[in-house]
Amino acid sequence: MVAVDIGATKTRVALFNSASMELVSKVVLNTPQEGGEDVVAGTIIEVVNDLVKEFSEWEVSAVGVGTIGPLDIREGRVINSPNIKLRSFELRRPLREYFRVPTYVVNDCVAAVYAEYMSGAGLGKKNVVYVTLSSGIGAGVIVDGHLLLGKDGNAHEVGHIVVSYDSDVKCGCGGTGHWEGLASGNNLWKLVKKLRSRWSGVSELHKISGVEEVPAVKLFEYWERGDEFASYVINELARINAAGVASIINVYDPEVISFGGSIILNNPKLLNMIYDFVKDYVINRVPEFTITRFGDDVVVYGAAYIASKPPKELLEIQA
Repeated sequence: MVAVDIGATKTRVALFNSASMELVSKVVLNTPQEGGEDVVAGTIIEVVNDLVKEFSEWEVSAVGVGTIGPLDIREGRVINSPNIKLRSFELRRPLREYFRVPTYVVNDCVAAVYAEYMSGAGLGKKNVVYVTLSSGIGAGVIVDGHLLLGKDGNAHEVGHIVVSYDSDVKCGCGGTGHWEGLASGNNLWKLVKKLRSRWSGVSELHKISGVEEVPAVKLFEYWERGDEFASYVINELARINAAGVASIINVYDPEVISFGGSIILNNPKLLNMIYDFVKDYVINRVPEFTITRFGDDVVVYGAAYIASKPPKELLEIQA
């Protein structure tokens, strides 16, 4: 069984044992940024063929893909993604035509929440949310045991919740005041720039942010060093994330929220701050917060479960 995680910068292609759900082999590569609409699928096919050569008796029984969105879920293709230079590309058609096996394509966070539901933090629960805080922000949602998909497969685009209606900071999608536009890894430099004029003091980060864009990694490095402006920005970041997470709690009423993505996986202390702030914004009972046990592989595990035991909601669309 083949499981794929397509991110804005990296793609993971893995082989799983469909009986044991064991990850057998995995390759991580740069996601293609240029080429035709079949270039991503073509790259996946090449990698799978190379992996299968290592296992003489291996047969591809199904293919599951978790990908950045937005999606046209009926066609299984990405359309106008704000976080990748290759804005739109085909997935399900070329993969299904080549491998001639059941092939399923969902949003990456939908795959991730399915992994949590099947064998992670959501095992035995009926109301589960997975949130990624990474280069983008997204979520996968299960309510009353039902995987939420939506008319186009985008019922979970929480990164575009408006957390600041009067903000002039533009998201990659073109909207303003979006959670992703203010707090994702790709856009954190915009938050630094916005907050710079509000803060007065002596800070190395404050000084350099006036002449260059500060990547997320550097912001967190300065925070760990005790830089006062970095601490101010991180505090605001935690507030923004808490507002977004509170909206998820208020709308979906989950039993547990599992978090992943590079920002949380590399900076787990931030989750404690979000938890403390979220209580200011919710009407529903605050659920359990946890960090995914699958780490960076949560989407490939979810894609494997999607391929192995596709939920009925998806089968109705991609039978």
